[in-house]
Amino acid sequence: MTLLEIFKYLFKTSESSAVATPTAGIPDLSVSDLLRAIEAMPGEIQTANGFYFLKGRHEIAGRRLENNFYAAERLKRAKKYLPGTSFVPFVSALAMAGSEAVSNSKQGSDIDLLVLTKPNRIWLGRLFLSAYFQLFGVRRHADFIENRFCLNHYLREGKVVDREKNLYTAIEYISLVPYFGGDKIYEFQKANLNWIKNYLAEPQLVKYPPAKPAVLKTIFESVLNNPLGDFLEKQAGRFQKHRIQIQDSVIVEDDELSFHPGNKGRQILEKFN
Repeated sequence: MTLLEIFKYLFKTSESSAVATPTAGIPDLSVSDLLRAIEAMPGEIQTANGFYFLKGRHEIAGRRLENNFYAAERLKRAKKYLPGTSFVPFVSALAMAGSEAVSNSKQGSDIDLLVLTKPNRIWLGRLFLSAYFQLFGVRRHADFIENRFCLNHYLREGKVVDREKNLYTAIEYISLVPYFGGDKIYEFQKANLNWIKNYLAEPQLVKYPPAKPAVLKTIFESVLNNPLGDFLEKQAGRFQKHRIQIQDSVIVEDDELSFHPGNKGRQILEKFN
């Protein structure tokens, strides 16, 4: 990790445990304090190519540098296809998440996206956004994974999450890189900051100015801001629920849709603990 990443993701610990757990807090630190702490442990933490790592793990610094190049290539792909998503009805914000958000995606990876939708329009928003990526043939599905966009998490704008609140998800939400609707992403992060601070000592938020909405999108949304739109939302939900395979780590609610079968976050936390 870089020094700034270590500072950004520094987690809180209880005095009796080395694992991240909710606590009353720790004294405020600065980046300079962190650097001095690292330098006070000579030989335990080493550095190369701008990355810090535990003693004897030089190879992960090399892999991280290599993964930066893969992430840069996917960023070019994102710049090609994501601008059009700002015109998709009922989608308030879209952000890159996961490994791509921290420039650490491996060869063969997809591009994880987190989507915020208008209240009571999550199913229509998902339907239109899926159609957009499917039209260009870049939506991840079945065995089509590499360099495709993975639409695996939808949330109603401003939602305070009530499931899967842990160190892994705290880092995921703080790491979001907005492509549009950055002000909505900021509001979502701020709304969830209370529980995120239970795990991260210095979570950093970036406040973005609101972007001017697309005229045609605004008109279309206003036309369906009525009982007809409510009816279409209900029908879209009924159609999509019929196609969703319910399993562990799949959340299907009217203000959150999350598709993480296998739950990579839990697996990582188990290894970490």
